[in-house]
Amino acid sequence: MPCYPGDPGFKMSLACSFPLIAAGSAPAPGCTSCTSSETDQPDPHMVVRVHALSFGTHTGTHIDAPYHFFPSGPKLHDIPLSQFVGRAVILDVRHLARDRGKISWADVTNGSGTGVAGALSRIGSRAEDKADIVLLWTGWDVHWDTPTYFLHPYFARDVATALYGLGAKIVGVDVLNPDETPADENAETEHGWGMHETLLGRGVLICENLKGLGELVGTGGEGEETWVSLMPLSVHDADGAPVRAYGWKQPLVSR
Repeated sequence: MPCYPGDPGFKMSLACSFPLIAAGSAPAPGCTSCTSSETDQPDPHMVVRVHALSFGTHTGTHIDAPYHFFPSGPKLHDIPLSQFVGRAVILDVRHLARDRGKISWADVTNGSGTGVAGALSRIGSRAEDKADIVLLWTGWDVHWDTPTYFLHPYFARDVATALYGLGAKIVGVDVLNPDETPADENAETEHGWGMHETLLGRGVLICENLKGLGELVGTGGEGEETWVSLMPLSVHDADGAPVRAYGWKQPLVSR
């Protein structure tokens, strides 16, 4: 994209969200699936087309507001738009990803993921020019639209506690659910909803079903930083909504 002479340039990555109307866009077991159909044309000579959409708020790549779990929590329209766009840190936990495997904070910090130690040091307040959007890169998005996608790894409650303590305002994952997904809609999970309860209960948003996070890792030099937009649909009184997620690399600006 052209920039004004002298202004920092940037490099756009591939989109980080799955298409809303596509195979595999169904949300968690028991939730509403997504359908699309063309409406009837009132006049056969008209050339316009209009589609009717029907889907749940947690379909495809989407964001959870605190109201999703807490009746008195902020709804989607209560959250400032600025919170959905900002610097991001990507934590590489691909080496920990296995079918229905639980990932603890000790696993994250003691593992061999790419640049984890340096990434952790960049999480913090925007007032300190740090990143308050944290993306957990499991690589599980390669299983999208397969039964294996529902067998995703998940995160222990202490991961949520640690990320909140570091200053995260949004935690994104490239899996269906940062918590364990039940085998079917009537089943119970062994480990509950620790990530959702801890993060949403403290006002930290959750973005699920991201993809292509590797496109934002290792593509720039030391003088670049990662930015993402996780802007949701504008739905009033909602507990969440689909997002069109994308990210880019941007040169660091001296202050």
